[in-house]
Amino acid sequence: MKQADYEKEMFEAFIATPAKFAWYQKAFDYFDKKGEKLSWYWNIWALLGGFWYFLYRKQMKMALIVLFAALVLGAIMPMQLILPVFLIMGLLIGGFGTYYVYRLYLEKREEIEAVIPEDEKRIIIMQAKVGGINRWAIPMAVFALVSLILIIAGLMSMVPQKP
Repeated sequence: MKQADYEKEMFEAFIATPAKFAWYQKAFDYFDKKGEKLSWYWNIWALLGGFWYFLYRKQMKMALIVLFAALVLGAIMPMQLILPVFLIMGLLIGGFGTYYVYRLYLEKREEIEAVIPEDEKRIIIMQAKVGGINRWAIPMAVFALVSLILIIAGLMSMVPQKP
């Protein structure tokens, strides 16, 4: 297999969403030019999804870091600062989220290449085990959001009305 074909197959196996191949290819090319440096590349879905974006992209470590940071900040921040702090956190995730997907791709590709000598097997492993998306992330995010809305509505209905 030619090197260019191998690179393309590995990339597509990792991203696993054909509609997003061109966008992620552009982003990965941008990061390749920047080198190892942490770089900003805007991703609206990372901004809107936050923790769920990383979970969707199988970035478990980053998902846990974001979740932990959100829980800790939510617990220690005064109510007046929660919205601005979470807005800033969302902007940072939106700007740097794609970079962490890129870094995971490079790390996992290097790990696979160190262990498996055949290109075809590497691509299969990348697609089946390492790359791709977590298909449960979106339904779980919707479930969590609907549950939160119902809990808040239930709590609000329990507040006594002023006469």
